[in-house]
Amino acid sequence: MSRIDRSWQKFQNLRMNAKTGISKGVRKAEDATIGHARRFILDRWDNVYEARRNIGIWLSGVGLLIFIMVAHFIFLRSGYTDIAPIRGGTYAEGMVGDISTLNPIYATTASEIAASRLMFSSLFRYDDIGNLSGDLATGYNVDKTGKIYTVSLHQRALWHDNTPLTVDDVIFTLNIIKRSSSGAPNSEGWRNIEFKKVDNTKIEFKLPSAYTPFPNTLTFSILPKHILERVPIHSLREDRFSNSPIGSGPFKFSLLQRTKEANKHTVLHMIRNPRYYKGASKVERFQLHTYSDNESLVAALKSQSINAAADVTSDSFGKLTHDPRFNGYTPTINAGVYAILNIDSEILKDASVRSALRYGLDIKRIKKDIGYNPLSADLPILDSQIASLKNIKISQYNQDKANDILEKAGWKRDVSGIRTKNNEKLILRIALKKDNEYEKVAKNIADQWRLLGIESQISITDTSDPTQNFASLVLQPRDYDVLIYNLSVGADPDVYAYWHSSQAVARGLNLSNYKDGISDDALSSGRSRPKDSLREAKYRNFVNRWIQQVPAIGLYRPAALYVSLKGVQAVNSDMRFILSTDRYFDVQNWTVRTNSVYKTP
Repeated sequence: MSRIDRSWQKFQNLRMNAKTGISKGVRKAEDATIGHARRFILDRWDNVYEARRNIGIWLSGVGLLIFIMVAHFIFLRSGYTDIAPIRGGTYAEGMVGDISTLNPIYATTASEIAASRLMFSSLFRYDDIGNLSGDLATGYNVDKTGKIYTVSLHQRALWHDNTPLTVDDVIFTLNIIKRSSSGAPNSEGWRNIEFKKVDNTKIEFKLPSAYTPFPNTLTFSILPKHILERVPIHSLREDRFSNSPIGSGPFKFSLLQRTKEANKHTVLHMIRNPRYYKGASKVERFQLHTYSDNESLVAALKSQSINAAADVTSDSFGKLTHDPRFNGYTPTINAGVYAILNIDSEILKDASVRSALRYGLDIKRIKKDIGYNPLSADLPILDSQIASLKNIKISQYNQDKANDILEKAGWKRDVSGIRTKNNEKLILRIALKKDNEYEKVAKNIADQWRLLGIESQISITDTSDPTQNFASLVLQPRDYDVLIYNLSVGADPDVYAYWHSSQAVARGLNLSNYKDGISDDALSSGRSRPKDSLREAKYRNFVNRWIQQVPAIGLYRPAALYVSLKGVQAVNSDMRFILSTDRYFDVQNWTVRTNSVYKTP
């Protein structure tokens, strides 16, 4: 074998040995890897599972601890915090009516009166339970004769332009009101009253005779002398002040915005008066939205274009208060809705017939149908004004007695069931203004009287129609047998204007044409007596006589139906107003926002 062959054989043996060695190394590495995997992974898999389980338990424990801590914090926080109204925001209130002037002495519509209450001050105003309370006035004194009143004013009151408000402004306002050429609605009442300045904070009034309710006449708005003293009296209504006034109330005028919408939507924008003498309001801005009809008002509330709606109809009130977004309130007004009986009517001249009409009327049924459960108004004076009137008994519903009285009065039923006397049918004409609530009342009355054999003819006047003037067409000529009407009783029990015979004239408010000497004497004496006990005795005499004579049938006391979004704080059902606009008595405390606040210890 040659040397080359021997070398090649060695190389082959070396390659085979190397291949064998590598294979052994690989097998050895594989065996080691498998051993390590078995030792460190497979044999310890149970330990990994145990670790995962322990970690899960630990995380669950931490989560539970966090939950307990948060719940504990919330529970403890609820003990020292509460959801409460806070300052700020815009109060947007809507109502039906029109704003043609912002000069308060010419305010006649509910919207204009509302605007004057928000932007102007008066000597006195009524609080939220109907009591006379000082506004600019800090108090008053009356002399022994009952004819001289001295009123003291706030010394910190300012106009919105920061000019001090003084007695000079009050004198200036009264001189305007007193002059018939000013066109002020109540100028006649001030014609015989004298007034003079005592000093910058006191004014004296001298009456021609004692008149106990006089302070109630001092609720007129005060005008700024320094702004208007150079304006001619005949130009006052048209002056720019009527569209851009300077007042002294809780809110300042900002803008009067009139839209061109079909519903005649007008918005009066006002801002908070930071120097208001009774304290700045909690809301920053106040918007008074006015609409031409109730439907537009309700639509605005539902769309939340406004926060609240005032004086909605009873039908709308019932529907809105079933909506969980709203709260409804029914503060009572010092007024009464009456079925006023025209004593000059041929049929109703007979007091026994008037008595039968009262016996034949179930007042509870009428109140139930209205929907908001109003209080009773059985008497011409509210029992909330004279407590002893609650003891006076009034005839209760008794259909049998009503039929018996009519039979004895000669009114017999014919074959149709309608009563007749001397070939004349017992037909009564019932008049009222177009109003869903009054229409419901009139229909209810007609249905009940039909059971007595009385036929009713209901006449409705649509006061939104400029051709239908209720005063000139119905009230002044007394063109009705029965009138469904709201009589504003006011804060004082003086109802002279409604029941004294001197007021039974075309332009008077004695709408029943009631004339009775005993009642006249009681009414005249009651308004001039300074002592409450003497006044009460006189008014009790009048009320007893009124019950006997039946010039009207008291139906119920109306309410100022108010609906607002939940979270709004303003009006509540425990309030009692003279007028619906008396709701602004504490408007500086109204709120539209709420937040979590700390409780005071």
